[in-house]
This record gives sequence, C-alpha cells and structure tokens, in this order.
Amino acid sequence: MAANNSTQPRTSGDSLEKQVDKIMSSLSVLNKLLTEDPLGRSKKQESITKSNNQKGTLDRSQSAPPALALVSFDDGLIMRLQYHLRLLKKMLAKLEQLHTNVQEELNKHLNTLQSLIGNFDSSRSSSQVTYWIKLDLQGMETKISDLLNQVPLLSGKLLEEQKAEVYADQDDDQGPSRFYFPGIHTNVEDLTRREVFRQVKQKFKELGTEEKICLLSFAVFPENQEVHRTMLMYWWIGEGILPLKEAEVTVRQILKSFTEKNLIEPVEERWKVSPSSYKMSPFVHSSVVILSKEIGLFDIYHQGKKPMMNISEMGKVCLVEGSSRQLEANPKKMPSRDHIETVFNVSERLPDFTFNWFSEYPSKKTLMSKLSSNWFKTLKVFYLGRWERSKKRHIQVQNPQLMQCLNHLRNLKVLSFQGISGIRSLNSSVCKLHKLIILDLRECYDLKQLPVKIGSLGSLVYLDMTGCYMLEWIPLRLALLKNLEVLKGFVVSDVYEGVACKLSYLKKLKKLRKLSIEINRDDVDVEQVMEDLVELKALTSLKVTWRRDLRIIRGGKRHEDSTEIQSLWSHQLKKLNLQRYPHDELPTWLLVHLKKLQIGGGRRFKGFGDLRDKENESSVEVLRLKSLPKLRVGWIELRQLFPNLMYLENYECPRVTLTPCDGSGIWRSDQDN
Repeated sequence: MAANNSTQPRTSGDSLEKQVDKIMSSLSVLNKLLTEDPLGRSKKQESITKSNNQKGTLDRSQSAPPALALVSFDDGLIMRLQYHLRLLKKMLAKLEQLHTNVQEELNKHLNTLQSLIGNFDSSRSSSQVTYWIKLDLQGMETKISDLLNQVPLLSGKLLEEQKAEVYADQDDDQGPSRFYFPGIHTNVEDLTRREVFRQVKQKFKELGTEEKICLLSFAVFPENQEVHRTMLMYWWIGEGILPLKEAEVTVRQILKSFTEKNLIEPVEERWKVSPSSYKMSPFVHSSVVILSKEIGLFDIYHQGKKPMMNISEMGKVCLVEGSSRQLEANPKKMPSRDHIETVFNVSERLPDFTFNWFSEYPSKKTLMSKLSSNWFKTLKVFYLGRWERSKKRHIQVQNPQLMQCLNHLRNLKVLSFQGISGIRSLNSSVCKLHKLIILDLRECYDLKQLPVKIGSLGSLVYLDMTGCYMLEWIPLRLALLKNLEVLKGFVVSDVYEGVACKLSYLKKLKKLRKLSIEINRDDVDVEQVMEDLVELKALTSLKVTWRRDLRIIRGGKRHEDSTEIQSLWSHQLKKLNLQRYPHDELPTWLLVHLKKLQIGGGRRFKGFGDLRDKENESSVEVLRLKSLPKLRVGWIELRQLFPNLMYLENYECPRVTLTPCDGSGIWRSDQDN
C-alpha cells in the first residue's frame, strides 16, 4: 500500500513540460524494473529457462485461467508511450508560444479599441472617420483569424463538438450517444420487414430515373436535418440530373412531388412565405439509406460503426469527420480514383487533404504525364464547403496552395467552398475550369481577392460571393461572363480604379436574372444604380446594400422623368431588397409592378411617396420592413398603399403602428380568414 501513496500530485509550480519530463523519467525507471531479471540472468538464459519450464508442465484445462507467469512484457509499449510524450512536449511548447502571441495581440487590439472609443467625437463623425475605423477593424479581424486558424489543430475537443453538431439533433442535449444516427438502417433485416420500408420502396419504384437519384441524395444527410433547396439544386445540376434551363422551377417541382408522396417534409418557417428547406423522417431516411447502398450510390453508414469515407460503386465520395485519418484518404492507398464523379463534404472540418488526390503526380513523381491527364476526368461535383445553413460547423483550409491542383479538374461543373476559412485568394488554377457552371464562395470570410482572369470561366451561370466581407473589389474581366444568370456579392468600390469592375460594365451580362450588390462608396445613390443597370433586360431580382453613408445627394433632373428607365424598371423587376437605404423616399414608379419589397436599416427613410393614383397602384404582395426608425405609417394607410398585400414583416419599426402582426412581427392575409 505504501507504494501506491508514493505518487505525488502535480504541484502548482510545475510547468506542463516539466510534468511530462517527470512522467518520462518514471517510465524509464519502470521499464528498467520490468526488464531486469531478479536472478541476474541474461535475456537468452531467461528464454531457455522459460522453454524448459513449459516442456515440463502439464497441459492446462481449457476452462482454467491463463498462466500469468508465462505472459511476456511488451518492451515496445513503453517506447511508444515515450514517443507520444515527446510529441506532446513539443505541442505544449507550441501552445505556450501561441498563448504568448494571443496575449500580445489581444493587448494590442484592446488598446486600439480603447483609443478609438476615447477619441471618437459623435458630433464630428463622418463617412471618412467611419472608413478609417473600418480599416482598423478589418486589420484586427485578419490577425485574429490567423490566430484562430492555429487553434483547431491543437484541440481534440472540437472534433467531438463538430460531430455533435452534424449528427445530433440540435434541440436534444443527450450527450455522446446522439453523435451518430440512432441506427435504424443498420438493422437491415428488421427494417425491411416493416411496412414503412415497403411503402418507401414502392414509391421509389414509381419515380423516374432522375427523381430516384434526387431522392437517394438525402441518404448522405443526417435524419431530420434541414436541407436547403438551393444547395440541392447546385448538386443536382452538377450531377447532370437536373437541366440547367429552368433549374429553379424543376427543383421546386421535384421537391413538391416528394412532399406529396410523404417522402420528405417541408420546414415551415414563420418568416418565410413558402418553405425553402426540407427534412426526412428517421424511418424514411433509413429506408433510403438501404436503397442507396443496394444500388451502390452512397455507402458511408455501417452497422455498429461510425460513418466512414469510401468510394461507392457509382463513384461517389462522402467526406465525414475523421476522413483525413483513414487509409483510403492517402492517394497512394486509394483503391480507384479515375471514376470519381462526386466529392461531397458531409461533416469533415479539415477537408484540404482531398486536394492531394488531384495532384498531377499523386503516387510517384516518375509517372508519365500522359496518364495524369486521365485522372479525375469524370469529377463533376466538388462540394468541399458547408451544406448546412447553420454556421456552427467550422471548416478550414490550412494549405490554400494545394488548390493549384484544381487545374486538372477540367470537367468540373460545381465547386463549393461555402463557409471555409483560411482561403484569402482564389487560386488562378480555378480559371482553367472552363466547364464550371456553379462557383459557390458564400461566407468565405477571409477571401480578399478573386483571380484576375475570372472571365475565362465562360460556362459559369451561378456565382455567389455572399458574406465575403473582406472582398474589396471585383476584377474587370468578370463582365465577360456572358452566360452568368445569378451574381451575388458584387462589390462597388473606389479602390483599384482601372482594374476593378464597375457597376455599369455589367450591362454586357444580358442573361443576368438575379443580382446582389454591396456599395462601398459614398457617392453612389439609388438613382445611379438604376441608371447603371438599365440595360439588364432580364433582371428580375435586385438586392442593394450600402456599406457607407452617402457623402452627396444627387441633384438636378430626377430619373423618374426618364421614360426609358421608368418603363424598364416598372415592368421587369419583381423583387427588390434595399439595405441601409440612404434616401427618405422610394421612386414611386419603382414600386408599381414589384411583387416583393424589403427595406432594412434606412435611418433616413420616411415614406413610400404618393401611390394613391390608379396609375401608380402598387402590386407588392410581400413587404418586409426592418430597422426603420423614421418610417411613420399606420396599418390602414399601408393597406391603401399596397392593396394586394398578403404578407407583412414589421421588425424594429416603432412608428409603423396598429398592424395586426403577431409576436414575431409577422402578418399573413390567410390568418385573417
């Protein structure tokens, strides 16, 4: 018992490195005690003695316990333990250095913020002062992001948290038992006997070929998890099962068909006019998982095991948490790579290891370059980013230089980096993807620069840069993307004059249907925006966000007197979203044929102008008003201004009074019936 009490707890004065040294020293002592023979015999003599003793003993009964005296000690166990302790010591040193760096940066940024607050004079605040403060905050954000990118490499706890966020029900707090699926689909024999499976299978047989693949796509997502329609549309376009023409209409029809057959459920959200997300119940999902596995489409779930990455018979690869540590992730060990059609990130948070798959020489540098041209010639969808609408899963690319390998993916149609941090610039290799249809860069918060030659992506139809707040300018050649139909996150800036794309240059994009703009200038008002975009005949949806306050208010002749501009905007535009609107009123002609109108964050906005004339009667059916402190209007006047109103959202508009909105600030016409 005295030996048990000899172990001393760690004292407060010991550093972590010193504590590791003590453990290693104790291991050396223990190793010496275990390997030394009490009688002083050599290992050779000891082995001979053991052999002779074994020959002279009687055979043991099968029910008897093992002969403990004959169990040899594994010398390699302590060696392996010492090796891991040495690695741990090195990581502790890095942690200490990281702690020092973080402390210095935080002290520096705290002093900067206190200085900004102390010197701030609200009476003399202007857009110029705001601009310089913004630059300071952007620099601070970059440095904090650099430090943050080092932390996940040292934390194993984050791995478990990510598993819980992806695989568990977010509203259920039942701990690690909810990290993975309940496992209904793992008991195949029991599930296939149930009526629900027979019903799902029968409905599945009644679907067309394309619809079958669409339904089986739900097998990769966790059950009861919300899947957004836009993400599904991107994926299915890339797979070639959804026609590019009228894709948005077709995807709605497919999801409506699945809903009517009770295969999926729409996610009803009070603040949305119609559902845009869908989920699948556990039994239906488990049935779909089994059907998908039988066909050979997706195969990541196995009985009694965590989800595993592998290449399915139909060339689909689903990345799951821990995929980078699997043997199959090594390009040299992958069984086959030349028929992969899809790489989809389900739950992996460090997915940049996949770039190594696309290297020109993945196994040996002496391989013939002629063979490399055939590698990944079938890859169509590379969905590396986040598919969830929630931002809880942190995805990081640690080595952006690996993106140079993308130039080998010449048949790629969909590339998604949504929600990935660590990407500060898009590699020029992306410009060689001449068949790319969809480039999804949503919420790449560190992205600062697009490739100058982005105009070479002649097949691009969807380009989404929403939430790329570090992006200050757009390359001039973007205006050459003549097939572009959806452009989100376009930045109008006063930097890089001569090489940055201006708003007026977009007039060449004759197919553009949806456009969202972020104006980072103080001299561009709503009239200038409308004038620059007047030649976009196909534009039906427009969102404009002003990052700065206007320095000037344009005077002179107003554009509402222009027959050409008035005729265009009053007949084609159906959806208009204005954020931080800088004027006190909207042009009345702009509202005549609109179906959806949203105004948010306008400190000057006071009213909608005179819409009472028959000629100017508004067609707005959906009206969203957010953070408009000066807008003064009552419910009766709203109904007179917008006689076709079916939906109203009133949020933080204290002078919009007497509306029949509920506690969430929502009113729907059907609730009055």
